[in-house]
Amino acid sequence: MAEKICLAMRMLYLKGLITPLAGNISVRIDNRILVTPSAKLKFALRPEDIVEVDLQGRVLRGDKPTSELPMHLGIYRVCKECRSVVHIHGVYAPLLRQEDLALLPMDVELEYVLRPRICFVHTKPPGSTELASAVIEGVSSGCNVVVLERHGIVAVGSSLELALELAEAIELAARRMISGYAKR
Repeated sequence: MAEKICLAMRMLYLKGLITPLAGNISVRIDNRILVTPSAKLKFALRPEDIVEVDLQGRVLRGDKPTSELPMHLGIYRVCKECRSVVHIHGVYAPLLRQEDLALLPMDVELEYVLRPRICFVHTKPPGSTELASAVIEGVSSGCNVVVLERHGIVAVGSSLELALELAEAIELAARRMISGYAKR
């Protein structure tokens, strides 16, 4: 699974959805969490760089985990079916306002198959307790995508693949909206 996380981070970087040091992923495996590290180039991660923590956040293997670890852990506490959390920064989603969410031009597949339930969180400091609490509250209320004002997207899913798909699909919908596609 560590290899999949590294590949996903490389892909997100190449697509411009994260910067070299920003963005993070975690995957829950039973009572352990594999999570991306802090302060390492995301496009160059190797499986041995992935940090393993327990559900209380104690490091079992590796260096310092992402500063967003409390958000990831809180999500797993309130969402038992969640097996992965993907946090991207994107280009377009950070520009969205709360009122934009109802107007997002979504693919039919996204709308009818993935059925995103989207929440919005107003600007909070990255890595803060306030941000973690707001995202956790959104997920506990049933959202599987949380748009973070001026920050990015947090997507959760029953698999890494599903969380990645949700994050990228919402970023694509934001791109369509902001580029004027929805006005055609």
